[in-house]
Amino acid sequence: MNRIYLSHQQRMKNIVNMAILFGTIILLKYFHIQIIGIENFDENLFATTGYTKDIKGDRGRIYDRNGVLLAGNITKIDLWVNTQKDFDVAKINRFFEEFYDLDSNVVSEKLSGSKKKYVAIKKNIIPEDISRIIKEVQGIKGLNIDKYSQRFYPYEEICSQVVGYTNKEGNGRTGIELEFNEILNGKKIKEVFNRSVNSKWENRDKANFNYELNGKDIYLAIDIKLQEFLYQALVKGQENSLAKAANGIIVDPLNGDVLAMAGTPSFNPNNFSNYNIERHRNNVISKQYEPGSTIKVIPVLGAIDAIGTDIKIDCENGEYEIPNTQRVVKDHEAHNLLSIDEVLIHSSNIGIVKISNILGKEETYSALRKFGLGSKTGIKLPGEENGKIAKLRSWSKTTHSAVSFGQELSVTDLQLSMIYASIANNGFLLKPKIVKRIFSPKNSIEFDRVEIIRQVMEYEDSKILIDMLSSAVSEGTGQNAAISGYEIAGKTGTAEKFVEGQYSKSDFISSFAAIFPASDPQYVCVVSVDSPEYHKHWGNITAAPIAREVFVEIINNNFLTKKQETT
Repeated sequence: MNRIYLSHQQRMKNIVNMAILFGTIILLKYFHIQIIGIENFDENLFATTGYTKDIKGDRGRIYDRNGVLLAGNITKIDLWVNTQKDFDVAKINRFFEEFYDLDSNVVSEKLSGSKKKYVAIKKNIIPEDISRIIKEVQGIKGLNIDKYSQRFYPYEEICSQVVGYTNKEGNGRTGIELEFNEILNGKKIKEVFNRSVNSKWENRDKANFNYELNGKDIYLAIDIKLQEFLYQALVKGQENSLAKAANGIIVDPLNGDVLAMAGTPSFNPNNFSNYNIERHRNNVISKQYEPGSTIKVIPVLGAIDAIGTDIKIDCENGEYEIPNTQRVVKDHEAHNLLSIDEVLIHSSNIGIVKISNILGKEETYSALRKFGLGSKTGIKLPGEENGKIAKLRSWSKTTHSAVSFGQELSVTDLQLSMIYASIANNGFLLKPKIVKRIFSPKNSIEFDRVEIIRQVMEYEDSKILIDMLSSAVSEGTGQNAAISGYEIAGKTGTAEKFVEGQYSKSDFISSFAAIFPASDPQYVCVVSVDSPEYHKHWGNITAAPIAREVFVEIINNNFLTKKQETT
């Protein structure tokens, strides 16, 4: 071996040793990645090649029965600056001057001297061209944009108590929005993006989505035109009588569809927090009141079956003491002998008390319960009340007489409307419907089936009652509801409010229940007015004109013709 060979041999050993060293390092690193660090490898890799984004589908929309939008979604933006980081004041000023006519001094004042992470320049903006705004903002250093969806109610106060509203988090708080919150709400998912070979972000799983992100749309039984007629009539009626509130409902007596449901004072759901929470309440289903004379149709129906219509009732010239009690019943007009139909037409309390005594308290109680008093109707809305009627065993000596003319029991406008609907449809108590259809692109559920709870009267009896109620409007207590050339069947009610353990002599609930047209029933309308001015407290003075105004609008807008053509 010569000196040159030995020199090269040492170099080769060094190269081999270095190769072994680097190979060992690589093998150890590989071992760490594959065995020790395998749990963190995917996370570290994803951190450089992908990201996730929370997304939520849009909330479903609410429509009336004809597809008119009652609740939808609108995109809004907020524009803000993090003043703890660098920002281009000049460009920000120019942007707000061009797009929102904001004075540069105003914008500069908001930004100067502030060291906050969030300084809002302009909020709650409804952009005309959101893509252009986003593009402009992205080119301005320090200016940030938040995009979000907000519920929008185009009819404001008109149907707010039925439709309800959502809170800032997008969850329903009242009405349809609350009752069907889960159905309306869009689904939440995490959308995963990966960087493709050409450096673009792609969601490779999007094509495999097999479910819908957006919430389902709901079509109500409400007709927004009828809703407007009713709401405007209630507003006018409340103002005219200086009442505390007014409520009303229109139903289709043939299938139970709720065509309109409104109350005043109302609220605007687009800024619901500006209103007292009492205005959010749907009193058509949530307010119980003693109905007064509108309930007299039930004992009269019992009399038709039990004793016929030929018998005469002595109405005692307007004043009568209930036997074995010290309670005196009075009529607002004095009468002597009245037939059964005249008792209803002239709304004689004395006459109806005597009819109920002939029937007996068991039969009276059974009849009231048969018509649904004391039970919810089952409408798909939150906050429905049962109404009240005491158990038979707890009736006092005067309860039997009192319930016959609408005291010591309570109803809601909805319950009363279904009682009168049963008269209009030849004797069937129906379950009311507020929803017609729940729709999504993949599925649609129709609610067309008429739900009959029970038969409550015979066909012949329903016709006799309608004739009596028609006379009550044409010649009796409901004459302020009459319309020349049209026959309306209806009954007024005037009930003292039960306040602090006794019946008030100054506060009343005035009501009117009507079937229109009487000869071909298509609509049932019930109106109640809470605490009208004393000299206007009669149902014929306050409530009947409201129903009349609704029927006039129905006539003038050809709703009777349209109805006949589609049935």
